[in-house]
Amino acid sequence: MARTKKRTDGRYAKQVYLGKDENGKRKYKTFYAATLKDAEQQAAEYRAALGRGLDPNAEGQTFGQLFTHYMCVKRAQGIGVSWQHALACYGKRLAPLYPMRADKIRTADVQRVLNDLAAAGLSHKTLDQITGTAKAVFALAVPEIIQYNPCDRVIVPAGKAPQERGWLDAERQAWVRDTPHRAQRAAMLMMYSGLRRGEATALTWADVDFDHRTITVNKSWDFAADKIKKPKTAAGVRSVHIPKLLADFLSAERAADPATLYVVHNAKGGRMTETAWRRMWHSYMLHLNAKYAFDGANVFATQSKNADGTSRGALPMLIKTFTAHELRHTFCTLLYQAGVDVLTARDQMGHSDISVTMGIYTHLDKKYKAQKMDALDAYLSQSV
Repeated sequence: MARTKKRTDGRYAKQVYLGKDENGKRKYKTFYAATLKDAEQQAAEYRAALGRGLDPNAEGQTFGQLFTHYMCVKRAQGIGVSWQHALACYGKRLAPLYPMRADKIRTADVQRVLNDLAAAGLSHKTLDQITGTAKAVFALAVPEIIQYNPCDRVIVPAGKAPQERGWLDAERQAWVRDTPHRAQRAAMLMMYSGLRRGEATALTWADVDFDHRTITVNKSWDFAADKIKKPKTAAGVRSVHIPKLLADFLSAERAADPATLYVVHNAKGGRMTETAWRRMWHSYMLHLNAKYAFDGANVFATQSKNADGTSRGALPMLIKTFTAHELRHTFCTLLYQAGVDVLTARDQMGHSDISVTMGIYTHLDKKYKAQKMDALDAYLSQSV
């Protein structure tokens, strides 16, 4: 039973009995307030929280300790290493909350951290992911440690405007088709099938059906864990129909490369690693830059070394470079331009949620409609 007494400093102290510890000593939780009513209200709220499952032995845990527990739970659930790394990165952004007691953190505290991150230049999408991570951490503590989730009323700041999804224009698509390089096979594969980099890495020649012009996607490579993994969702397992252009290209590549297992492989014919991808792609961009920005200059001719080992006279990068993911996005753009319906595009891309495909199609629709209206304006200006 709670008991109340007035202290010599004029405050009221209300105690709530918690039971006995392992040594048989009685334990109390004490609440202090300027008035008897306030002290009793705090005690009543605490007793109600105990009735809902609050664990008095867990009091004092910090947000940092909760986040450590959350990561242990996620690992026990079997999430991939890449996702673990992503959660760890989001957690680092919440570091100002780490030393704070979880039951003392209020919505304003979380909001302040998010506002500071927004001011530092993070995008709305990243801020939303960080907020979701914090909310999930607090959710594990309700009601044993905290009575409510302080993220429930948080407003995710607008943040920096997101970068527009990139895709290759007709000129750079021609670069991929017309420029021999060790990376060309990977670039052609992703640009005309929409495979993700991990899916392209795990792809074997046995997965390519030249007769029916299909590619079976049933696995991906997890670079962080260094092992084969299943696609994240059931939609990731799919049969991708490829254009004749890609089928003919891969058929010729297969004929010239009959002894290898992987479609995209390293210089020795083995599976690509993160480092191998990075080096190959860097070489590819240098090669394209030398050919299309410097009229075919030898990319290595002017890259001599200074005494300290730094490059001297390297060709400046003048072309607009691109990433493997932009090639995948280019495939979705080509589907849109060819008039392929959004449901088929979703299946080809392996999107688990059609809203992702719809988002791309809607963006492209706005872009190309605006271009068509510009053409109409140009026509009308000539006819008046």
